[in-house]
Formats: sequence, structure tokens, C-alpha cells
Amino acid sequence: MPLLQPSQVGIREELADYIAIVDQKSTPFVSMAPKGKDLGNMTFSWQVDNYASPQLTGVVDGTDVTVASASNPVANRARFSNYAQAFRRTLRIGFIAETQNVAGVTDEVANGISKNLIQLKRDMEATFLCTNQAAVVDNGTNAYLTSSLGNWLTSTGSGVGVPTSTFAPASGAVDTTVSASLTETTVQAVLTAIYGATGVFRDYDVICGTTLKRAFTNLTASVSSQVANTNTIAATSVRTFNKELASDTYKSSIDIFEGDFGRLVLHPDVFIGGNNSGALSAQAYKGYVIPMDMAEIRYAKLPEVKELPDAGGGPARLVQAIAGLVVKNPNGFGMFNGAS
Repeated sequence: MPLLQPSQVGIREELADYIAIVDQKSTPFVSMAPKGKDLGNMTFSWQVDNYASPQLTGVVDGTDVTVASASNPVANRARFSNYAQAFRRTLRIGFIAETQNVAGVTDEVANGISKNLIQLKRDMEATFLCTNQAAVVDNGTNAYLTSSLGNWLTSTGSGVGVPTSTFAPASGAVDTTVSASLTETTVQAVLTAIYGATGVFRDYDVICGTTLKRAFTNLTASVSSQVANTNTIAATSVRTFNKELASDTYKSSIDIFEGDFGRLVLHPDVFIGGNNSGALSAQAYKGYVIPMDMAEIRYAKLPEVKELPDAGGGPARLVQAIAGLVVKNPNGFGMFNGAS
């Protein structure tokens, strides 16, 4: 009887020497935001101010100055504060597991550290871009939480992590239009509102979810329309695109929107969402209009790797960072804050 494969003894297992990971999600905000001065305290502060409104009155000839009635030149100066937050990931490799010959991995500890550094950066991205995380002080039960960008742009008050109404985003700069109804007029209105506060035509980085990014791309097509009729025959919706006839590439993407009062450079991000009991609730229809020089990430501890005690069970490592978000003056920011 011939030797057949099902009963063949000693066949070596074929296992490719690599591990395929397709998850390559980027963290544009953490990558682009300037790194501020090192923190010396979990609570950190900065100051904001603005100019008074123009005066159109004249001065009667011979009028003396009354020093007692002179105005306070810094009447609007305010102090903003936020908390830093600790970000932590841990790993441990069993004392037997670390001795095994694993395909695609030469060192399980090094592999685990590499993955946790990436995951820590994603934790920070999701935290800073959270739409609703308020600042929390460590009281022995609750940990320090840094006020997120969404909280800075949608809340006002006199506490830590929120601006006063004077320095909140300008009226109209935070738009609540749902992404499916986004129009050129909507985007122009956000830029107009920000320009009304800053008076500067400039580039803004828009960190946006995938749904909002698609809504910007849909601006390149004309609005579908139907001709009303009383018959039962359905009218045809027509969508028109502009394209060079000689081009053999079909392109449907908007990466830069240039309006009357600024340019929006779009950066898709999957880590925008709400804080739902410590977990990210993705909100792909949200987006932040950020003058990147007006934001900072300040570190008390840059991402580091620490060796933890090994009592015989196997090597363990701690990957951690301590950082907080600075929104220097929310009055110059905007947000696409639709409900869907």
C-alpha cells in the first residue's frame, strides 16, 4: 500500500515567519501638536487676553485727562488651567513563554513594548480629541483626567478645563449641522465666525472623523434634484461632477477646503468620540478646526518603558506617560459638532 499524506508521519508544520497587522491607524493630533514646556505640577495654567472694542468718540479741544477714570488695560485678562493625565499600559511574558521560538517574533518582550508604545499614543489621541471629557482631580478614588478638546470648545464656566464666555469659540464657530447636510455655506460660516474673532486669514488643521471627511468630498458634486410631477413615474436624480475629459483617473476627494477667510487642511482620524465610562464611543461625524500653534501637549513624563520586578513568573514592563492638553485660546478654534 502506498504512503498517503493523511497517514504520513513527521510532516513539518509550515508557519510563515511574520505576523500580519493591517491596523495602521494614524494619530495626527498627537503627531502634529507642539510639545510645550515640561510640567512641574499636575495642575498647570496659562493666561489669555484680548483687545478692547474700537472707540469712535472724539475729544473736545482743551479737555484734560481724568486719571481717576482711566480704564483698566487688562480687564479681560484671564487664567486658564488644566490637569495632566497619566497614561499607562503594562505587559508580562511568562517565564516559559519567553523561551519559545515564535514565528515572526525574535523577542516577545520587545514585541510587547513596541505594541504598547503605539497603543499608548492612541490612548492619548483619543483622550485629547474626546468630545466630552471634563477635567477631574485625583481624590484618591478618581484619577486625574485632562480636559479634552471637545470640552474646551463646548463648555464654559469658571473652573478647571473650560474657558470663560469671553474666550469661548465665537458664535457660529461651533456648528451643529449634521454631516449629511454639510454644505459649502456651512463651512464658510464656521470660517467667517473664526475670522470675526481673529481677523486672520490662515491655514487650519481639521482633525475629522471619516463621515465628516466624506461629507467634505461630497461638496464636489452638485446637489441631486428631482422634478416634481403628478404622475406615478419616478423622476431621475442627477448628480454632476467636474472632471478633465483627458484624465484617466477618477478622483473624488477633498483634502483642502479654501474659503473666503481661511484654508482647512483635512486630516482623517478614527479616534474622535465620547468618553463612555472610560471607553471611546466613536463619533466619525465630528471634527475640530485647530490653529495648531494655539494647541500644546505638555508632558510631565514623556513615554517611557520601565522594568517591573520579576519574582520568577516572567519579565514585566510598564509603558507610561503623563501629559495634559493646552488650548491656549479657544476663541480662535472651531468645531463641526453635528449629532450625526
